[in-house]
Amino acid sequence: MAQILLVPGAYHGGWYYTPLVPALRDAGHDVFTISLSGLEGPADRPRVSINLDTHIADVVSLAEHEQLDDFVLCGHSYGGMVIAGAADRLPGRIKTLVFLDAIVPNNGDSVWSLWPSAMREIFVAMAPDGLATAPPPGVDARARAHPLATFLQPISIGDHAYTARNKVYGLCAGDKESPFWGFHDRLAQEPDWITRKLKCGHDFMNQAPDQALAVILEAAALA
Repeated sequence: MAQILLVPGAYHGGWYYTPLVPALRDAGHDVFTISLSGLEGPADRPRVSINLDTHIADVVSLAEHEQLDDFVLCGHSYGGMVIAGAADRLPGRIKTLVFLDAIVPNNGDSVWSLWPSAMREIFVAMAPDGLATAPPPGVDARARAHPLATFLQPISIGDHAYTARNKVYGLCAGDKESPFWGFHDRLAQEPDWITRKLKCGHDFMNQAPDQALAVILEAAALA
């Protein structure tokens, strides 16, 4: 059975994956979720300096503390930036990388550089203190303002980022205008990537949790 570490996307904490955890554990897997720095605790917690490196270090620290080895590392949305960085810093310890409707960055990419200008303008408009950008309307009340610097900082990754034995990309294909189609279509041409399509929009946990569970279980079963 596998060890699985689940990394949420922007604005969200480890609670996002809570509906999947019992089923994964019933299947015999050890499951860990993480709330990245600045995205846990009280909504009015004072702002501190948090960037992409901080979030990558959060994941690396948890993996080291829990002595995870040959494990499955899964990220949603912005979490793709984080798991790519963590994989680069944990060479040889990740069996399978799973990107669920997530960014798959190259060295030097950032959320800012990859996102359309209209979305960048929203990030800034929703960050009146210049430190964190407020969650979009309609998301779970547990969502928190997201540290803006994590979107701005270019990722620094080397040769180890994508050397896991298995790499899986799950696209939430219900949104035809989604920016994540570009990542899926690129990786679908790569022989060492497995691609899957979920029949839902970006918020898979509230729209198609069973489909997301199926992708993670498939990934956990890979040798």
